[in-house]
Amino acid sequence: PACLASIPVSDGLEQLGADGLYREILRDETVLRLKELGKISDGEGFLERTFLSPASFRATDVIISWMKDAGLTTWVDQMGNIHGRFEPSNSTDKALLIGSHMDTVIDAGMYDGALGIICAISALKVLRVTGKLQRLTRPVEVIAFSDEEGVRFQTTFLGSAAVAVALPFKRLFG
Repeated sequence: PACLASIPVSDGLEQLGADGLYREILRDETVLRLKELGKISDGEGFLERTFLSPASFRATDVIISWMKDAGLTTWVDQMGNIHGRFEPSNSTDKALLIGSHMDTVIDAGMYDGALGIICAISALKVLRVTGKLQRLTRPVEVIAFSDEEGVRFQTTFLGSAAVAVALPFKRLFG
């Protein structure tokens, strides 16, 4: 089935009412997106999406499209973390950061990491569709961290460490 991410707001989501809207986005779309992301794998018959693999680059493109659909400004930082941000006008507040990791271990579960990313994006999409995103006074940023599992470089949390400015340089470079 087609993902609801491709359905513009003018095509009827706002007519569903609160319960229908929340069901469509927060339940149905979330499940479709989990399944879609769960199919992006370097392995055949199991989920494997390690940092800097071909599957991780395909997942990046998909996640960026979902963030844009939610009304977020997107970019990828130097460590490969995907950012989607809503910035209220004239706000000087620090951003609320939400999200999770997009990399997996070998033979991973579909929900690990992906659920946190997709739920955060879906929540902001509901706010956009209901006209409430513009009411936020604090910036909100969804981050899909690039490397939490540590499979590729045998050190964990590289993506979040880069965001926190706490990269383990001695461990990485000796």
